[in-house]
Amino acid sequence: MNDFRLVDAVMPDVTPPDPAKVAEARARVLGGRKPRRVPRWAGVLVAATATVAVIGTVTVVPRLGGDPAGQAVTMTRASAGEVLAAAADRLARRPEATGRRYWRGETEHSNRVRVSVAGHTFLVEERGGQVLWVGPGRKRVIVASGLGTRPVTAADRAEWKKAGSPRLCGSDTDCENDMLPAGKTRYIVTDAEEVLQRATLELSAREIRDLPRDPAALRERLLSYWPAEWKARKKDVPAQVVRAEAAERDDWLWSIGESLLLDTPATPGTRAAVYRMLAGLPGARVVDGIRDADGRVGVAVLRGGGPGEPEKQLVIDRETGDPLGVREVPPAPATGRKTLPGTGVYSRVVKRLGWTDDEPAVPKGCDPDSGKGCLR
Repeated sequence: MNDFRLVDAVMPDVTPPDPAKVAEARARVLGGRKPRRVPRWAGVLVAATATVAVIGTVTVVPRLGGDPAGQAVTMTRASAGEVLAAAADRLARRPEATGRRYWRGETEHSNRVRVSVAGHTFLVEERGGQVLWVGPGRKRVIVASGLGTRPVTAADRAEWKKAGSPRLCGSDTDCENDMLPAGKTRYIVTDAEEVLQRATLELSAREIRDLPRDPAALRERLLSYWPAEWKARKKDVPAQVVRAEAAERDDWLWSIGESLLLDTPATPGTRAAVYRMLAGLPGARVVDGIRDADGRVGVAVLRGGGPGEPEKQLVIDRETGDPLGVREVPPAPATGRKTLPGTGVYSRVVKRLGWTDDEPAVPKGCDPDSGKGCLR
């Protein structure tokens, strides 16, 4: 994998239950009237033109069990925005284990790419896993494992066989620069104090722990680093590629927010503020009942998805407020163009996040290394 985004999980193509059918079945059982149909969210692909309700709905159904007065029970169903707010509140109130040595984040990622071999083109999915160990005053350890590359569909497998069943290394078609060969593990150990590193932004574990817990204050703090980033972009990126500053800035805030959630020991309060900050970005919307790449259902913050624009998804556990995963869904192909489904789909799912006293097991000879690390 020449794209070392050390971040699996194959996206199940299972559509969640149709809310309308569930409501109709409930009404039949309870003897009530057939409710108004509810829009159906088909899987995780939300149409860019869909309108997301942010106001709760109220449904009235008869009581079960022979209530003598035949009174109705009024049940309020929370809107997606209310579900997100409640999840963020629960997360912000969560106490943290203190005194632990490392913050440990375990994630898996998958990336779908189209490759051509011997005149045959097919879609493959490259998969990998990452365990990140960081902490104040600790060495940063990344343990990345290659989980293999495989054709996505039966048709892709047939094309792969016609091409002679070549070795698959994802987007690295010659398999010479693969950062994560299947069955291998790469260890990267550094003495760097910085946990979050971008082109012009470097934050240590202590600095991340001190980030604001209020979404407005968090946005203001992060945007204090933006002028240097914007200056670097205008200098290093061709003018025809750089978009308007506001668009570049908001995309940058989204990416920083993802990193804070998945790759840093940010406090529960800061994580909750990240949710609210991302939900407040221009074009963002909140939708309930979205599946992550592991098939887990949660409330999601979505952004993008317009014509020619990929949609970014952040899926959150409704009960705990923990992030379940992130995904980028490609835009629908332009009229007249033949782009097969799944091209360019990237996803990352969370397996475990939290503090631990466990030490990362690093083979002898892999500590420290500031380059690609060592492969075992």
